[in-house]
Amino acid sequence: MTRFVFLTLLVLLNGCGAGWRRTPDLGLGPLPRRQQAQVWYAGRSERWHAVDVRVDSVSGVPFLKDPACEGCRIALPRAAVDSVRFGNPSAGFWKTFGLAVSPVVLLVVICTFPSQPCGTID
Repeated sequence: MTRFVFLTLLVLLNGCGAGWRRTPDLGLGPLPRRQQAQVWYAGRSERWHAVDVRVDSVSGVPFLKDPACEGCRIALPRAAVDSVRFGNPSAGFWKTFGLAVSPVVLLVVICTFPSQPCGTID
């Protein structure tokens, strides 16, 4: 039974994540500066923000750099980009945190307010 509970919790935690999603059409223009994107090209991926999609190119700033850093911007020809996925790892973290903490809070509430006095036997 313990293995089943552990496995179920593990599956639920994996479901929270960043929520990366692909979009069939990137559209044109700049995306919100803090929108995170995984840009796949040449068999690898990089995480960017401050992404700008143009007719012939896709550019963005590496995620660990300030989105205002124009000198850090990387540009790729649009034909070289295999796919782009968008996500929000910060929201994924808080969803996972909530999922992990809520059972503990529930147990504390249940154990703090028992339905019948402790020590009584029916």
